[in-house]
Amino acid sequence: MSRKAIDVKRLMQARANRDGRLGLPVVNCMKAILQCTDAGELLVEKAVDSKVAALLERAVVISTVTAVEVYFRDTLATIFRVCVPEFFDPHVKQLFPEKFDISDLVELHRNKIDPLDVVLASQSFQNLDRINKIFSRFLVGGDLSKTIVGQRVRKKGDLSEGVAFEKEYLEGVERTFGLRHELVHDPARHSFFNEAVLSDIWSTGAFVFHADISLMRYIGKNLRPEFRGNDKG
Repeated sequence: MSRKAIDVKRLMQARANRDGRLGLPVVNCMKAILQCTDAGELLVEKAVDSKVAALLERAVVISTVTAVEVYFRDTLATIFRVCVPEFFDPHVKQLFPEKFDISDLVELHRNKIDPLDVVLASQSFQNLDRINKIFSRFLVGGDLSKTIVGQRVRKKGDLSEGVAFEKEYLEGVERTFGLRHELVHDPARHSFFNEAVLSDIWSTGAFVFHADISLMRYIGKNLRPEFRGNDKG
């Protein structure tokens, strides 16, 4: 049985979409999730017209997971684009174990598509286990989720200990992913949005924020020379 042909149009559209997004992946993701939490607050406060409430509550959850998926896909694309090959080459075969045949290579060459775009398009980021499996490869000592649990952030000039990412937040992330999956397969579900769902969405945003801190630390240490800037420190 032959392997499914590479969808060149899909790859080119994904690349165009990615190139059209402005700003850092984490900035784009946080903007989207903040829009979702704003809408979620209105749902919790019953400040939404009942005619659109069912649509909005579904959109909030699905859009949150979409923002997370786009963040991690764009971050993996960033690794491929700006990091030295030694940082990601050892992991590419595990991320994409299939082999190209000559017709694939000709088609990619003809359309000026980087084979790494195929690797990128083959990844799924719609559950926590998969995200951990992909990105833990790039962290010294391993598990992305374990790396960020207990990690603290604080505003510049703040002398407090800051706010820590708690292990229980990961459970909120998993619930958000799970709820998204349920909603996609059960279009009739409604009147489910409450403070607990909103809290899980906040936890999901915190997960991305803290994951970005860890990932950017390792990306920064493995930049190709042309992306390192002029400092010699």
